[in-house]
Amino acid sequence: MSRRAIVTVATLKGGSGKSTLASCLAVHWRLNGRDPVLVDADPQRTLARLAERPQALGGVPVIEDSSADVVTTARRLGKAHSPVVIDTAGFRAPATLAALAEAGLVVVPVKASPLDVDVMIDTARTLFSTVDGGVPRFRCVMMQTTRDSVIARHIRSELTEAGFPLLESELVNRIIYGEAALFGATPSMIEPRGAAAREIAALADEIEALLAPAKETR
Repeated sequence: MSRRAIVTVATLKGGSGKSTLASCLAVHWRLNGRDPVLVDADPQRTLARLAERPQALGGVPVIEDSSADVVTTARRLGKAHSPVVIDTAGFRAPATLAALAEAGLVVVPVKASPLDVDVMIDTARTLFSTVDGGVPRFRCVMMQTTRDSVIARHIRSELTEAGFPLLESELVNRIIYGEAALFGATPSMIEPRGAAAREIAALADEIEALLAPAKETR
């Protein structure tokens, strides 16, 4: 497997929804015939804890590795699974830097809050500047939004002006995310025809479309 099949979810802003995003993407891909694997590179073990709950993320394997050797783990897993989704720590850890450098695409979750955006922009610039090989290929995704609200539109404008490319799809603030997590599930498992599941599907499709052309250009 090439590095292009590795999706790293990263930000230095706590509470931005990294683990939610990583788990929702991986579960969606599994439900649609793919064979993804999650790598929990965050010492807080959020994904590992979800996998211990009754619905166990729909059977998506979760491998824990928060060491600087996480890239070796991801490459090994990629021989049997695709995509490999890495959930990183919310701070500047060696595992995070390694996962950023190895990723075919870095997805940066951004909570729909002006203060969160300010911190995210500053910390992401710091984080990316320390990655060997230059700034990784990345996209931001809006999390916990109220679609088409004044705040959402303003934040989209701020990110665009700051040079942070955004995915069109976003994950709207819905209670089902918390309810599903109680059982180690995601909205795609609980309400496969619901609004949240459709939003996750649209986001996953965007990410797959970005990864596919990279096979020829990267």
